[in-house]
Amino acid sequence: MSRLSLRARLTVLYGALSILAGAVILTLLYLVVQARLDAELTGDAESRIAALQQRAGQAGEATITTPNGSRISLDDLTEQIRGNEEKIRNAALDTLLVRGSGIVLAIGLATAGTGWIIAGRGLRPLHAITATAEQIARSTGPHRDLSRRIALTGHSDDTQRLADAFDAMLETLDRAFDSQRRFVASASHELRTPLALERAVIELEATKPAAHPDTVHFADRLLAINTRNTDLVDRLLTLADGGNELTEPVPVDLADVAADVLAQTSTDTPTSARITADLVTAPVLGDPILLHQLVRNLVENAVNHNVPGGWIKITTGIDTGQTYLAIANSGLLMLPREVNGLFEPFRRGRSDRTRDTGRRGFGLGLTIVKAISDSHHAQITALPRQDGGMDLRITFPAGLSRR
Repeated sequence: MSRLSLRARLTVLYGALSILAGAVILTLLYLVVQARLDAELTGDAESRIAALQQRAGQAGEATITTPNGSRISLDDLTEQIRGNEEKIRNAALDTLLVRGSGIVLAIGLATAGTGWIIAGRGLRPLHAITATAEQIARSTGPHRDLSRRIALTGHSDDTQRLADAFDAMLETLDRAFDSQRRFVASASHELRTPLALERAVIELEATKPAAHPDTVHFADRLLAINTRNTDLVDRLLTLADGGNELTEPVPVDLADVAADVLAQTSTDTPTSARITADLVTAPVLGDPILLHQLVRNLVENAVNHNVPGGWIKITTGIDTGQTYLAIANSGLLMLPREVNGLFEPFRRGRSDRTRDTGRRGFGLGLTIVKAISDSHHAQITALPRQDGGMDLRITFPAGLSRR
């Protein structure tokens, strides 16, 4: 029953209640008719037997002559009369039970059919609410259409109130998401200017001929902090832009993008992971800058969250008509439930946003990857490896590779 739809459950409930009510009525009617037949037939039979006994007593005989001329004993005739009474009673009750059951069943089926129609009409507004909620839930990132409304019309009832409340909630969420995106973009743009001025002042002081060595050393530290803050602002801008719909996508080969990123990745430190690549032509339609940022973030994430002497493997290609980019790396052991949290802002594996792990990054790398993937209608699949690390695959929609 739990697997049936609400409409089907209501239909079954209507039919079952109708049959139950009919069964109760039929049972009461059966008992009333049975009592009535017992009283009427028994009284009639006893009256006939008494009359026969009186006539036989007056004639001084123990037998009775039947209409066809045969004679039968008074006791046999009495038994026959009572047997006929029992047959009539049973026949009447059986007829009532059989035909009454058929009528109850027919009424139950008719009630179930009527209930199916009524339930369908009554649940139609709920279906509209459910369909809207499912469409919004299936969409992600820039494709989330929070401007959809149910706009249910009709009488002011509980369903109308539910639809109005749902529309009001969507309106609030729509404003909140737009406000958040505008705030991130505006704040990032506003922070760029003071950071650029700060860097210029620091470089000016550090490059003076009379600058003390301690001042130069201190300026280098400040420049490193400034570079880190500028990088954070740039990533926030990328995150805001990645949450927008692409306006003019162009053909991009992920293999070329990955090769360019790998050429810029430093692997000369003793603890750097060993990077291998299997890059096959992987054409997609998208924004080359955002895709470059996507691949760079994946590589940086694999490097920063690796282990000494670890490895990274990047592959691109086309599988079943869909372009993909895959990256696998060694690293710390993770639980399956921890993987989805990695795509949330300021998450760094098992460490929270306040813990300093000593690694580069702000916990925004995979969040930006998710935003850029959403803007390209791509699907991310991330799974932890049994021996540590993660397998991540981004599948882009089919289309360009078949042209």
